[in-house]
Amino acid sequence: MQRSRQIELLDRMKHPDPYVKWTYAPASMHNPVSHYIDPAWFEDERAALFRGRPLFAGLSVECAGAGSYMTIDCGGVPIAVVRQRDGSLAAFVNICRHRAATLLKGSGRNGTGRIVCPYHAWTYDSAGKLLVRPQSDDAFADIGGDCDLAPRAVQEKHGLIFVHPSSDQPFEVDDLLCGMEQEFTDYGIDSAHHIETRVSTWEMNWKLLLDTFLEPYHVRYLHRKTIDPVFFPHQLYDSFGAMPRVIGLRRTVMEQLAAPRDSWRLFPHAAAVYVLMPNALMTYQGDHLETWRIEPIDAHTTRAYTTIFSPEPPKSEKAMQYWMKNLEVLCNVAMNEDFPCQLDVQRNFSSGAIREVVYGRLEPALIRFHSTINATVESWRERKVSRKEAVLF
Repeated sequence: MQRSRQIELLDRMKHPDPYVKWTYAPASMHNPVSHYIDPAWFEDERAALFRGRPLFAGLSVECAGAGSYMTIDCGGVPIAVVRQRDGSLAAFVNICRHRAATLLKGSGRNGTGRIVCPYHAWTYDSAGKLLVRPQSDDAFADIGGDCDLAPRAVQEKHGLIFVHPSSDQPFEVDDLLCGMEQEFTDYGIDSAHHIETRVSTWEMNWKLLLDTFLEPYHVRYLHRKTIDPVFFPHQLYDSFGAMPRVIGLRRTVMEQLAAPRDSWRLFPHAAAVYVLMPNALMTYQGDHLETWRIEPIDAHTTRAYTTIFSPEPPKSEKAMQYWMKNLEVLCNVAMNEDFPCQLDVQRNFSSGAIREVVYGRLEPALIRFHSTINATVESWRERKVSRKEAVLF
């Protein structure tokens, strides 16, 4: 983030109006509990949000060398992204065209340049073109059309990879980020080093998992023994199009405000959290990056991928232990404090005892996040009804 932007953000903390200082929303919001538990609403979320638009797949460094690949579940659609020999990326539906077996799993690197189905060994090249149907002679000669893998659009920019789960038409990454990318300077996203990814599954709605990162109101209570002594229970908030960005402020930031203004630095006294709608968060902590990528399974189940990146490969065991300690702190706070509370929330939603939750003006990122989701799903439902009516008449 450019110094001028850091100073601009710090200036807000000295504003005499507390509503400007902590970026209150214009109004509170009521959100139906059904949006967290209703299977019909969840299916429309998947269609509108997770299948109908490009999704964040990961950082470029997670799929760096020729033959490297990553897989991602996009609202139930399995997608594989593979780095080609010329440095470009190819994406395709990760399903064999013969009997629908899964081709690639997880992430890794394939040095052969070929993708072999584990079921009947149909073989494709790294871009998804069918090469071989072994020991079948002419048994498939009467099948019309091609059996190449179904291509999907993939774009890479600013060190980020996005893929469209239902279209092969190109898209612009900057159109998705809406200016957010202007804050990515000096974050070292292109050169970051992947330390570790942890996968976990939670019996809660996908939005609850993300909700916990979008407001600091709970910090002084739920995290009073862990991060409350380090962070203020306030955030600086901005939105980039539909996507919120919140900045958590360490208590040491007050030292900056006591210094001459032209020497102010927001980092390392802050953590900037960017929502990559709808399925991910990217956090810059001042000396490293973290990502959370989520995959909704059903209205009550979510899979999460938690990843930490260092600015360069660790040069010693001590350096590696430092980054692993950062990962442990992240996982400890989220998985031992935040998520158990959210599991209770999900169970309480399912009890039928309450009909709505409330987001206050001091939770502007939550209001922006859920307002966007609700508007997108409602628009999708209107178009769905229109399509049905067109068929009927």
